[in-house]
Amino acid sequence: CLMCGKMSAQHQGLFDEYRRKAGDQAEMFVGKVEPGYPPTLYYSHPYWLFDEFFPGEVVYNGLLYRNVPVRYDAYLKQLVVNTPVRHLNICVSMHLVDKFTLDGIGYERRDGDFVALLFDSSHMELIEQVNVSVKEVYLSQVSFKHGFVHNVKYYVLRDGQKHEVDKLQSVLKLYPTIKKELKRFAKMYHLDFREHRRSSLISVMKYADELLTQSLN
Repeated sequence: CLMCGKMSAQHQGLFDEYRRKAGDQAEMFVGKVEPGYPPTLYYSHPYWLFDEFFPGEVVYNGLLYRNVPVRYDAYLKQLVVNTPVRHLNICVSMHLVDKFTLDGIGYERRDGDFVALLFDSSHMELIEQVNVSVKEVYLSQVSFKHGFVHNVKYYVLRDGQKHEVDKLQSVLKLYPTIKKELKRFAKMYHLDFREHRRSSLISVMKYADELLTQSLN
């Protein structure tokens, strides 16, 4: 009886600490522990951008939660949060997640899947979409590891239409009236759409938006 009483007191103390640190976010930290990807079986990770946790914001069940350590598993389509007590990695209930931020970028649900909203204005939206698949790499005739292949695509949404963009030429086709200015801008700032596609697309689309705004004023 003494032992049971002692264990109950310990569990109650841990629960009280959890509620104190989690506060109003306690509901979001209730879920299954992430199984993870052990390096003995996997040689890469399936997370969107990073496998580390970054402080973010999550709109969960209609409520906004700030400064939550998050990462997004793009293979399982699963948002993972790190709990304030014992730092467990918890898979949250995705049907209750409306949107979240990761490394300062907002992620929204579009057509049943989450996309990264890289740039948004009255003229356009630039979004990033990631699909992850698994492949096997054989280390020898009897041993192999699993790896993840990230298929990243970028789209410009304007006038109700969705256009895939991957390099400067695809952007120029969308905006022929400011084609020369965009080419000059890309050359001036040494934009690299092969090695730094994400940041280059963000930069050129922001400049395109500035030019379009100026033409209307």
